[in-house]
Amino acid sequence: MRNLLSRWLPVILWCLVIYTFSESSLFTGANTAHVLQVILSYLPFGGGDEEGPSWLNFLIRKVAHLTEFGILAALVWRALLPKRFAYAGAWLFATAYAATDEWHQSFEPERTATPKDVAIDSCGALIALLVVWGCRRWLRTKHQAVKRGV
Repeated sequence: MRNLLSRWLPVILWCLVIYTFSESSLFTGANTAHVLQVILSYLPFGGGDEEGPSWLNFLIRKVAHLTEFGILAALVWRALLPKRFAYAGAWLFATAYAATDEWHQSFEPERTATPKDVAIDSCGALIALLVVWGCRRWLRTKHQAVKRGV
């Protein structure tokens, strides 16, 4: 039971973090654009340009989507190990949670829900899982080389 909890507790906590981000009006596009505008106004090259912050705000928000669901997929993959379907299960879990997260946002005032965000979240999960797979493969070949004395 303790092992099960140690594997799944991080997943549950991260899902709660994502849920909190979705529910809070602090993370609407308008609010993050305002915060970004304030930050840029303190930089020597920032401020003034309305188009720059909106483009940068869009980029930051989409990278945040990729990151938060990439982390979720990696946590679920870890929880599912050593199951044969750990990669597919982690991707499916993250994608399903992304869809329910967008559905949840559709009920929140000032929030928007779009299928594009589900696709971005799903890509973030896939990218993270590909990184995990690549790192494991690299570590395995490095470990085998050490065993052979190379």
